[in-house]
Amino acid sequence: MSAQDPRRLRIAVLPPDERPNTAGYARQIGTCNGADVIMPPAELMPRFREPADVDALAAWLREVDGSVDAHVISLDLLVHGGLVPSRLSHDRIGEVIPRLEVLRGLRAPISAYQVVTRLPHYDNAGRSRQEPEYWATHGRKMFALSQTWDRQARGEARADDVEAALHEVPAEFRHDLVRRRMRNHAVNLAALELAADGTVADLMITSDDTAPRGLPAGDRAALSTWNQRLDAGALLYPGADEVPSVLVARAVSRAHGVTPRIFVGCPDAEGLQRTALYEDSPIDQGIDRQIRALGAERVPTAEDADLVLMVHAPAAEPGDWTADPITQDSSAASALVAAATSDHLTAGRRVALADVRYANGSDPTLLTMLDESRALERLEAYGGWNTAGNTLGTTLAAGVSALLDGSEAAKEARRRFLIAKIIEDARYLPTLRVQLQQEFLDRGLTEPPLDELPALGERAARDLTSWASGVHALRGVRVTNASWPREYLFTIDFDVELDQ
Repeated sequence: MSAQDPRRLRIAVLPPDERPNTAGYARQIGTCNGADVIMPPAELMPRFREPADVDALAAWLREVDGSVDAHVISLDLLVHGGLVPSRLSHDRIGEVIPRLEVLRGLRAPISAYQVVTRLPHYDNAGRSRQEPEYWATHGRKMFALSQTWDRQARGEARADDVEAALHEVPAEFRHDLVRRRMRNHAVNLAALELAADGTVADLMITSDDTAPRGLPAGDRAALSTWNQRLDAGALLYPGADEVPSVLVARAVSRAHGVTPRIFVGCPDAEGLQRTALYEDSPIDQGIDRQIRALGAERVPTAEDADLVLMVHAPAAEPGDWTADPITQDSSAASALVAAATSDHLTAGRRVALADVRYANGSDPTLLTMLDESRALERLEAYGGWNTAGNTLGTTLAAGVSALLDGSEAAKEARRRFLIAKIIEDARYLPTLRVQLQQEFLDRGLTEPPLDELPALGERAARDLTSWASGVHALRGVRVTNASWPREYLFTIDFDVELDQ
């Protein structure tokens, strides 16, 4: 423990960016686990597409190193100035690799993570743009070229297929894409070296919005090979935004000498073998790797477990709340999950529930059944946001906190986090956000006008509060200060007030 306070762990965290679901969740997970998470001052952090001051971040790490027990470091922030800037900046390989050297001088143990740069399948413009400018007009074509290149490397496509795909993309865009990917790959290789020589204690190389084919898949295959040859011990798996939270929980578990034992419950056994949207492997494999990233152990029976991870498995027909409307009936699958969850709770087990049936939001049908059975309010953690990896990692990190700190302050933090996740994942993401997006699309807009955001925030707070009043587990909860930190609807932030 730290010299300043032997009773509380202090963890220095460089999150990948300033968002509430990266930096914010990591800080909250620390509180849930009874740890103090410290982060760089806001003025040193990135602001969406504007990169952070990487030299100042390195100086901050050196400054706090003597007063913390562990570091959790996003290499995307350290070397590129943030996750989005990693996709946009023009820095060269020779400029970014030396920025890793600060890690060799740190005393406290380091858990580091880096994302294999994503390659979205859509054209992206407007305020939500997170790719280079040409993605607004050529995103889909770049994705198609990426897929074709990878299939050719695997012997699944012909040379004329590649030529046809190349013809659709201007050479300057293509060259910019591959240069950025080569730079990202070089940083990942350098990170493997740091893990192999012991500079980095734990290394996670994760994949954001990934797919079984494409340039990111080829990058992952090459990294996996070098990881094995170096005996670097890095974990490679789908995920991104949840990793800081997972590694914070890992640091606390390690400090307490605890290896959480996790049993995975899923009534739909076939569902665990499905590959969720934006991932490249069966969900069961992703669960294994998220448990390992947490520093936990998967056990075969609930009786042997400290925590049951109940999983609402991916649907046979994939769905994404941000895309086409989801109309399928999930009542049968939801009833099985709700019943199994209640059984575990009745048996006195701790349960965390990860809803990965659809992407970018929870299944409202399951939420209703959990609340009607009074299981919802008894969960240790709940999640159903963005990708399956995001949901699994965050839910596990929050769930194991009950094993590590039983103080009243930590219990209150867990309660607040659970409530906020239910409101965001089960109401805002699958319902309110969809409604708002459609309203603006009907007006010919992809995002709300900036001058409408304050009133829209008030409307969202009223809607979420009203919805919460009809959920038994959320009675007495009020939502306040709803806002969109990046001025587009995908990511919301808000506060919750609770009746005592």
